[in-house]
Order: sequence, then structure tokens, then C-alpha cells
Amino acid sequence: RVVVIGEDDEPIAVLLRDALNDEPGYQAVVVPDGALLLDTVRQVHADLLILDIMMPGLNGFEIYDKVRDDPEIRKMPVLFVSAATKQFEPEFTQREITEVIAKPFDLNDFLDRVRTLCPPHDPED
Repeated sequence: RVVVIGEDDEPIAVLLRDALNDEPGYQAVVVPDGALLLDTVRQVHADLLILDIMMPGLNGFEIYDKVRDDPEIRKMPVLFVSAATKQFEPEFTQREITEVIAKPFDLNDFLDRVRTLCPPHDPED
């Protein structure tokens, strides 16, 4: 499964990317600029999008809205990972976003959430 990570904080981006790349069945790509994210999602045929809220170019909510408005990728699961979850609760509620992990987070909890949203392919497939 291909996971695109929209995260401009390099230490967090590297942590998430490496954790996912160490998981069997996942390949992660980091895109630190919101303006480039949607093109990458389409190019790599992403199965899951992980978004920070505060990013250069487009913020996480702007990207989320564009994903949900695009018939080709609107069904793709999106997981928000942000330190500002309380501050943005109204935006999450308005968009009916329920997949949110607050920074700092436990890496095992993060990986469990990824596996739930986007199970690795069965090798038998």
C-alpha cells in the first residue's frame, strides 16, 4: 500500500516514513509542501493520505477538501496528525473528520490506525 505523508516538520516526517517503510506491505512517500501533495497522490496512486494541518502551500484542510471534491480520489482514507487538534475541533466537526491523532503520539497507536484505515495487501491477492 502506498501512503503519502503531508508533513513539513522533517523529524516527524522521517519518523512516520521510516516507521511505515519498516512495516510489511507499506511504502511511504513524504511531501512537505501542500501545493505539491495532490499531484503526488495521483502520480503514486496513494491508498492513504496522512496530513498535518499547518503546511506551506495548502493547509491540511484545503487539501482534504480538494481530495473529497475529486471523484478519482475522494474515497481515499485521510488521517490527520497534528499538534493543534483542540484548536481546530470546529473544522474537524464541520467536515465530519474523525480520523485524527494528536501530536505527540505513540508510534504503535499510529501504526494501528494506519492498519485499520488501510490494511496491508494479503500476499495471496
